[in-house]
Amino acid sequence: MNVSTRTSGILQGTRGCPYCMSRNTKDSSWKNPAEKSGRFWLRPVRCRNCHKRFVRFRRVPLAAFAGLVLLSISALVVITVQSAGSRIPSEHERKLAELDPRDVARIRAEAGSSLAQFEYAMLLSQGGTSEREDQVEAIKWFEKAAEQGHAQAQFELAQVYKLGRGTLQDYDAAARWFMEAARKGHVAAQYHMGRLHRIGEGVDLDLIQAYAWFNRAAALGHGAARGARDEIAASLKPEQVEAAQKLSRDLLSASTTAPTASGPPADAGRVIGVTATP
Repeated sequence: MNVSTRTSGILQGTRGCPYCMSRNTKDSSWKNPAEKSGRFWLRPVRCRNCHKRFVRFRRVPLAAFAGLVLLSISALVVITVQSAGSRIPSEHERKLAELDPRDVARIRAEAGSSLAQFEYAMLLSQGGTSEREDQVEAIKWFEKAAEQGHAQAQFELAQVYKLGRGTLQDYDAAARWFMEAARKGHVAAQYHMGRLHRIGEGVDLDLIQAYAWFNRAAALGHGAARGARDEIAASLKPEQVEAAQKLSRDLLSASTTAPTASGPPADAGRVIGVTATP
């Protein structure tokens, strides 16, 4: 190539000739495409004093590139500052961090979330204290979460009433909340509904309903429910087993509808006129 690969340096000025240091230069042109190839950022220049050609960085693309780099750096700085700011806890978060974990859980429960209410109730009931006040308070928050449809809270509340933890035993209330959770697909609650019907505790003694609930829980993988179901099946007539299986399917259909906090009617799902054999 005829054009020199030298570029004008900073010491020679923006238009200085790198050969004779003259500033008397003018733009030139590429002789052929091969000479221009790969030199997008450069342009040819000729010195009027020594008549030699050299290359110089094109001002517009270089300025655009510099501007792009500056913009990228600015954006990176902004993002970094925003990220750092987002990691700074708010005044509310700082105050929460200074509180006892139980107080934090209570504040969140008071905000109305059923999950937060359930978690606070569990913290009270299993917090390593046997204070009756905590157990009574736990029941209060279990009830709040249960009434909002929280299945695990309904199950825990049923256990509270069945075992009499922090309150008098109430098998009717236990059956009601086991039913609520069971209709939502809570496996353990379905198993307990089977147990209640098998012994007539808080509900009618009804082996067909017991079979149906055990069957629902067994279908969801509850091992003890499977054994209890098979044990009951051995004491039922074939037509009773068939009725119990149909009831089990009906229970599955019913579980797709949201139950109310008051629970199902007293005789919902009962198979009239079918009794267990002795």
